[in-house]
Amino acid sequence: MTIPDDESTPRPAGSTGPGEPTTPPPAPDAAPAAPAATPAEPVEPPAPAGQGFPAAPPPPPAYPGAAASGYPAGAPLADPTAPPRNVNIAFWLFVAGAVLSVISGIITIVAIGSQRADFLEAVRQSNRNGSANPESVADAVIAGATTWAIITLIFWAVALVLFAFFMRRGANWARIVLTVLTVLSLLNIINGYGAGFLQFALAVVGVILIWLRPSNEWFAAVKAAKAPRA
Repeated sequence: MTIPDDESTPRPAGSTGPGEPTTPPPAPDAAPAAPAATPAEPVEPPAPAGQGFPAAPPPPPAYPGAAASGYPAGAPLADPTAPPRNVNIAFWLFVAGAVLSVISGIITIVAIGSQRADFLEAVRQSNRNGSANPESVADAVIAGATTWAIITLIFWAVALVLFAFFMRRGANWARIVLTVLTVLSLLNIINGYGAGFLQFALAVVGVILIWLRPSNEWFAAVKAAKAPRA
């Protein structure tokens, strides 16, 4: 026999009396909501063109004769320090020409001194009236010729070595000066019993070498490397 419940009968939580709808038990606590996302930092827009650091200039091209003068093809144009073979050979030819110029000058001085008797006889033949001392005149002629030979010797030796040195460093003006000196050295062909002619021949070969295409390209590369770049 079932005893009906009255209001004084205890009921479990969530239950209701007869005739009342059952209330569902409360749901467990829900997981806490995720915190709101932190706003992203504002991205600065790129600087407009014309501001900031300028772009680096592209590397300069290699000169066409780089392979012929020892530089690798396609290498950037730096300060060329190693001259091509033509320039090196021409440099030593001019140095050899300077040595021959010294030898030629010494031979000329010795030859002038050995011809004193001939000079003295020539002065006596031209001065038969006895108005001048033949020995003094002959000595003066020999002294003048010897002085001129010494000046010429020093000039050619120093000039050839000095300008050949600058030419080897890539100075185009020195190349032009050496060409002019070679033309002027035609005056020394008869001096030194063949040494003057040999000196002239070496200078001519040297001038030809420094005006060939590999040499021209190297001189142009040296000039471009020294020029200011934008």
